[in-house]
Amino acid sequence: ENSKYPPMLVTTSTRDDRVHPGHARKMVKKLWDLGEGKDWPVYYYENIEGGHGGAADAKQSAFMTALAYDFMWNTLSRGKSD
Repeated sequence: ENSKYPPMLVTTSTRDDRVHPGHARKMVKKLWDLGEGKDWPVYYYENIEGGHGGAADAKQSAFMTALAYDFMWNTLSRGKSD
């Protein structure tokens, strides 16, 4: 297939007590396998401290927010000249 999908950022937390991070890991692995050899970037970040909300404190929350905004900025501005 010649389907083209947008880049994806998947985040999880090692210490999530509601949704095991193994689910995110398996999903990302599946996406990587499906996208092998294609322009279909899938990025993965796993915070080792945060819980179900993804961050344990304000500093981590700010980092996760910055990570998401940076990903969106780079994704939306890809291919555009400054």
